[in-house]
Amino acid sequence: MHQTIPRIPRRPFGDPAAAMPFRYQRPPSVAAAWSRRLGRFSLLLAFMAVLFHRGGLLTLPNAVAVILLAAFLAAIVLGLAVIGFVMLWHIGAKGGHAAFSGMVTALLVLAPVGVAASRYIALPTLHDVSTDIEQPPEWLEPPVITPSWLSRPDGNDPAVREQQALAYPKVAGRRYDGAIDRVLLAVRAAVAERKWTPVANIGVEALIDGLEPTSETASDGQPEQIASGEADPARAPVPLQRPDIENGELEPLPTYAVLQYRTRTLVLGIPQDVLIRLSEEEETTFVDMRAATRDGNHDLGLNADLIRGFLHDLDVRLLGIAGG
Repeated sequence: MHQTIPRIPRRPFGDPAAAMPFRYQRPPSVAAAWSRRLGRFSLLLAFMAVLFHRGGLLTLPNAVAVILLAAFLAAIVLGLAVIGFVMLWHIGAKGGHAAFSGMVTALLVLAPVGVAASRYIALPTLHDVSTDIEQPPEWLEPPVITPSWLSRPDGNDPAVREQQALAYPKVAGRRYDGAIDRVLLAVRAAVAERKWTPVANIGVEALIDGLEPTSETASDGQPEQIASGEADPARAPVPLQRPDIENGELEPLPTYAVLQYRTRTLVLGIPQDVLIRLSEEEETTFVDMRAATRDGNHDLGLNADLIRGFLHDLDVRLLGIAGG
């Protein structure tokens, strides 16, 4: 039986429909679009948390909570960006630029959080580090600790101190072959360079008499004034009776000094309390330090880094007289 094949009618020459090419309509990727939107929001959220904490408008526990929320959103953004790339590869869906933008903003949030998480896992759970594990220096003014959702264990636990000895073996005191007043001068110069805020001290007033002036304030607590050409009656010297050096006994200089400061980290502005103890033993001076953060049970290694950096600077200033 003969079967006839139907013939397709030809369009006349010059028909616009015959010359129109076929164009594939690419479907839009909803996941890629949302990855860009949520990525920008999470990055802005983390940036504002750091900015408000630096400005004192947000406490550190609340800033940590906001940053963790931003990291959670960034993880969702990264998943949406991956879905956008998969749809682009398989069906050619629109949203390649949006998925790439969302991936970049998510990584900007997750990268520093990942570094902090790695240090949290790798380093011991410490918030108080001292060069003297057995007898750490005592605070002259105990730091004010505000309770929050971040746990705060006792930093003087012997088991915790043992963890510090294993994790930070190079965090140790320094012995210098010199008098305590000379070492104190170098300590004050290093502190002035870092612009730490003084809190309290013991035994410093009797040692700073006769020392070279530093950028800190004068011994009376007022800034040192630049001398002008005119005499100031209020600052005129008062004549005193000459001391009897031959028959009188000179008061010995103190052999012990403690200085307490507070500071903040450069980027995140995390508050830290610092204690420096100087002990003169015969013809040497031993320097101990203690650093602590005020919130949480983990300092992410910040206190150990602060002590190591300060003691390294002190070694450079007192080059040639440092000992073990």
